[in-house]
Order: sequence, then C-alpha cells, then structure tokens
Amino acid sequence: MSAYMIISVTPEDDEKMREYEQRTLEIVTQFGGRPVARDADVTVFESDDVPAIGVILEFPSKADVQRWYDSPEYAPLKAFRQSFATASALVVEA
Repeated sequence: MSAYMIISVTPEDDEKMREYEQRTLEIVTQFGGRPVARDADVTVFESDDVPAIGVILEFPSKADVQRWYDSPEYAPLKAFRQSFATASALVVEA
C-alpha cells in the first residue's frame, strides 16, 4: 500500500529552500520515494495558516517514510531546513 507524505512549508530563504529540495530529493529516492506534486500557490481550507509551498511525496509504505525521515542521511538536511523554514507534514496510506 503506497504512503503519501503531504508537507506544508514556509521558508525564510528561497535560495536555501532550493538547495534543501535538490539535496533532499536524492535521499528520498534512495528510500523508494518520489515527488508527486509541488505547488507554490496552495489552496487552504479551514485554517488561517497558508504555507508558501505544498509538497506531496509518494513512498512504497509508511515504514519507508519513517526510515527516510529518521535516517542518518536525512538528519543533517532536516536540521538545515529547520534553521530557515517552518513546516508540518502528515502521512496517509492509499
């Protein structure tokens, strides 16, 4: 069963965000993930919080998402992102 990670992110530095996305994509693919969508003009329902970017990543399973997110390969990039952006994510199975 596929798992989809739906991410909302608001960066304070667009150049750092581009670097983060490029470097992160390489690691996402190592864990079986692939980008499905990226939108800088998201539509938000039932919230006043409007992120700058919405992203959807597809993985083979929730376990694969968790392995990627907790991996030593992703850890420095996660810390890098947290230094210049606010984000939230959820994972659903389909």
